[in-house]
Amino acid sequence: MDHSSFQELEPRLQLAVLKEKLLEKPSEQNLMNLKEYGTHQGLCVDIDSYRPLILEQIQISKSKNAIALDQILYTKQSEWVDSITPLEFELANKAKNNGDLETFIHWSLEGVLRLYSDKKIESSLEALIDVYPKAKLLLSEYLKLKDFRDNSPLSEAVIEELKDRKKAWLESFEMD
Repeated sequence: MDHSSFQELEPRLQLAVLKEKLLEKPSEQNLMNLKEYGTHQGLCVDIDSYRPLILEQIQISKSKNAIALDQILYTKQSEWVDSITPLEFELANKAKNNGDLETFIHWSLEGVLRLYSDKKIESSLEALIDVYPKAKLLLSEYLKLKDFRDNSPLSEAVIEELKDRKKAWLESFEMD
């Protein structure tokens, strides 16, 4: 957090980096960095509720079916991380309160891109459908992507296909 390149980032990007770091490497240090950042930004970050997930990660690493268990754990971790709302949604709400629908949609979509859990991604896109009809297509495509992820055998080819499909889905976020 003390690195100059991190300090130069906008607060919304700093938060995104810290959340990503925690998901990539669940550790006490990354958890404390997120807590410290939250304290400075006035965000409530309950790190005690995440600590059992770190312990679970350690236990899973010793298990024979670690890959299957890791996916279940990742779901819990991503839901916890998403309990810290991306700052893009705050910018979206400010725009909405100012009557700026285009900016509201822009920041809402940026916020969706900062989410990790299926539940939050889906609910955030559903909430946009009334004001941004393309959100229905984005949601539909996300559900297809999720289905492919969850119902395909694990292989290098499937992983590459998943990357390609996710990239295409992300590119579809560009506003018309």
